[in-house]
Order: sequence, then C-alpha cells, then structure tokens
Amino acid sequence: MRSEKPTCAVIGFGRFGRLLGRILREEFSVRVYDRQPDHVAAREIGVEVVSLAAACAADVLFFCVPISEFESAIREARFYLRPGTLVMDTCSVKLHPIEVMRRELPEDVEALGTHPLFGPDSAKDGLHGLRIVFCPLRVSAASLDFWRAFWERRGVRVIEMSPDEHDRRAAYSQGITHFVGRVLGELPLESGEITTKGFEAIRGVIEQTTHDTWQLFHDLQHYNPYTPQMREDLIRAFTTVMLKLYPDDPALKMLRRAQRARRRTGGKRRGPDAP
Repeated sequence: MRSEKPTCAVIGFGRFGRLLGRILREEFSVRVYDRQPDHVAAREIGVEVVSLAAACAADVLFFCVPISEFESAIREARFYLRPGTLVMDTCSVKLHPIEVMRRELPEDVEALGTHPLFGPDSAKDGLHGLRIVFCPLRVSAASLDFWRAFWERRGVRVIEMSPDEHDRRAAYSQGITHFVGRVLGELPLESGEITTKGFEAIRGVIEQTTHDTWQLFHDLQHYNPYTPQMREDLIRAFTTVMLKLYPDDPALKMLRRAQRARRRTGGKRRGPDAP
C-alpha cells in the first residue's frame, strides 16, 4: 500500500460488486466503475462512481465482471494501470482468469486470483465462517499477507491452492450444484403438506442456483475444463441407478454401452479421483 488512505476500485458493480463495495468501504476509499452504474446503490453504500481511467488509478482493483467478459475487461483496463497496482479477479473459475492476467497484464502489475465462496445471499447474515480461495500469480508476500489478514479479520477463512486444483474441485462442488439445481428447476416442484426436510433442502438448492444469472451458470459450465467430465460422470451415475431399477431395459443397456465406448475413446479421465 503506497498511501496513508489506500484506494480500492471495483470494476463491475453488479450484485457481487455491490457486496464487495460494502465490505471494502469499512477500511478503504472505494471507487466503482460500471458501463451502466447504479448511482443510487453507490450513494447508499458510500462509494464513488468514476470513469475506468480513474478506477484504474486506485491502489487495488477488483474485477467483478462475468467470467466470459473478464478478458475484454482486462484488455480495456490494462492501458490505464500503474506500476505496482494489485489486480484481483473474483471469478468462480481460476484457470481462465489466471491465464488472462498472466498474458495481458504488464509485468510491473501484481496479480492475485481469488474466488470468494460466498455472495449476497450467503453473506446476508455476515461473513464469519465463510471462505475465499487465493490463487497467487504475481503478488508480493506483503500484499498477500495484507489481504489474507483483511479477510481473516472478518472471520473469512482463506484457502490457498493452484488454479488447476481449484477448478478440479469446483467442478464437482459448485459446478455440479448449479447443474443439478438448474435441471431440477425445470420440474414443477412445489412445497406442500407432505413434503419432507430433504425435499425442502432440494428446493433450497433450486432457489439458490436459479437466483443467479443464466450467464453465471453458462460460464461455470463452459470455462471450467473439468465440468464436461463432471456432466459425463453425472449421466453415468444416473444410468447406473436406472439399470439397478430396470436391469433388462434395452434402451438403458444401449446407453451404458455408448457411455463405456465414449469413456474408452475420450482419453484420460479428468475428475476428482483422477491421478
């Protein structure tokens, strides 16, 4: 940090950008940039809406844009960045944004990949007990220690791992949760007098995942290289259960043979148990 009153900028002032602005406002002077800024929300939070150039003049930049728009946002901002600036992404995948920052950011700009494992809904009662993932790319020990302490002061657990490990694990946690939630959301599932707690838990997953934008779901499924294998594994598990119920069903047998052939020709499996 270069000044007595450091500044942070939030690039992308959507639902998560507004949450992050509230959090950062506790310790920093906060600027926000969005192509269609919500000036009312900015005044309520106590942050300043500025141009992209002014946002990039801050000490620390948080990019809170959709995964599919991250590369274009970095390219637009990179010409305004000053040496020593720290850039952080907040994407739910990590291999893609880390590679973009490695390729597009100047070498004299620090870069730290992050994935806050929370959002406006899960953080509505506070941050204590929530988690955030750090994937350091090009960041000083002092900056890393500072931001680890920043989150830990708020009760947030910081987990450090490689981008590949993050995406491999996330495909079988966040990725599968959003996929199943979207699939179940296509069914007319309604609460009633004879529903169970388990059913209500399923309803909770549907509500949580469908509350997020379709763009987030789309990007999670397309920008994590491990999600195709996750979906294959999910379909294979569904087929296995159906065959146990109907072992002589010819359509299910044909589907299983096709899955086995696909697995043999699909190369090395990429999943949570892959070596």
